[in-house]
Amino acid sequence: MKEAVRKRLLELNQVFYAQMATEFDQKRQGTPPGLDRLLEFLPRSESQDRVSIFDAGCGNGRFALILDKLDIPFLYVGVDGSAQLLALAEENTQRLQNGQARFIQKDFTDSEWSKQLVDEYARFDFVLCTAVLHHLPSYPLRQNLVNQLSTLTRSRLALSSWQFLTSERFVKKCIPWTEIGLLDEDAEPGDALLPWQHGQYMIRYVHQVDQGEFGQLASDSGWVVVDSFRSDGREGNLSLYVLLEPDR
Repeated sequence: MKEAVRKRLLELNQVFYAQMATEFDQKRQGTPPGLDRLLEFLPRSESQDRVSIFDAGCGNGRFALILDKLDIPFLYVGVDGSAQLLALAEENTQRLQNGQARFIQKDFTDSEWSKQLVDEYARFDFVLCTAVLHHLPSYPLRQNLVNQLSTLTRSRLALSSWQFLTSERFVKKCIPWTEIGLLDEDAEPGDALLPWQHGQYMIRYVHQVDQGEFGQLASDSGWVVVDSFRSDGREGNLSLYVLLEPDR
């Protein structure tokens, strides 16, 4: 993908999350079944004082609220690129009963965004990155994110991506590239533009990371997919979740 195209798509999503943070937060108040299921994969140990969780692309911090219901001590560190969503996450997690939450703004396209976190926290018990990879244009950007996430976990890494191309209703909504000044040949397989129509019409860039690409991302990072499942959405299968562990 050409650098100018990649930059245009990143800017498109940055503008979306800057302008629609409040509406996005309101639409993300519930608990998707897939996120609930991720709790099954959390490491548990009687010798641990608390479990440490790192959430890349934390949005409004809702996974911290899910953790709080487990009644176990936890440290939750959420990172996102949107200052507006992070401010909402701070508000949403002010009354946690069982854990501590901290939120940090980082640009996931930065080749060294995780360095400070590794220096400060070493490694976390569990790292998740849900609904983020599908907003990164080009395989190298997605690979860089997975590479850096792998430096932050002691054991498991959970990823998810929207499977919009498997849904006829979303395929019908796809917007021509010309609407943002691009051509079909500027995009890569799995790329699309989809509308946001809740309160205001806006366009987002998305990419479908399918099972094959998840496997490639894992392999190229020295990891292996050990489990996967589909969940969420009206159809109950609009997100693909994968669990990665080091390829020993």
